[in-house]
Amino acid sequence: MSGRRIAPILSLLRQGLSVEFEFGTHSLEAMLWVAETVERAVYREGSLRATAGGLAFTLGNPPLRMGSFSRLRAEVDGVPVRDDDLRVRLEPDLAWRSAASVSVERPLTWVPGARGDFEVTRPGAAEGRETRVRLELESVAIPPTVWLEFRDRVAPAEAGTP
Repeated sequence: MSGRRIAPILSLLRQGLSVEFEFGTHSLEAMLWVAETVERAVYREGSLRATAGGLAFTLGNPPLRMGSFSRLRAEVDGVPVRDDDLRVRLEPDLAWRSAASVSVERPLTWVPGARGDFEVTRPGAAEGRETRVRLELESVAIPPTVWLEFRDRVAPAEAGTP
């Protein structure tokens, strides 16, 4: 594991221990419950499915975060996805955008409650296999990255899915 990846984990661990020391174990349990509840509310359970070219999944933007994002990144089973191989469509009637087209000058604006469909070009996506997906969105207004990680089994492609 690189130093770039371990630093945020160590920071989170340090912050967790600080909260536990100051407020007790119950506070940590409550924070974990909130994080898991938000994650379940964002990822549309069972939406991870195979497509002709890879994988697709659907997210519902939580009411906690509104704004513009200057960068999208994704990993599938720990393997980074190239920007050209990740695309998003906010609401079914809007056009698809590749992650490569998202920038500070052309941010992705995602309002609370709006549905987001994501597709990842990844040849050989195994139907029925449990897969871990991590999506990172870098905010224009607040530099920290918002991220979501979920695991699900890859469902078979739907009829007519590109």
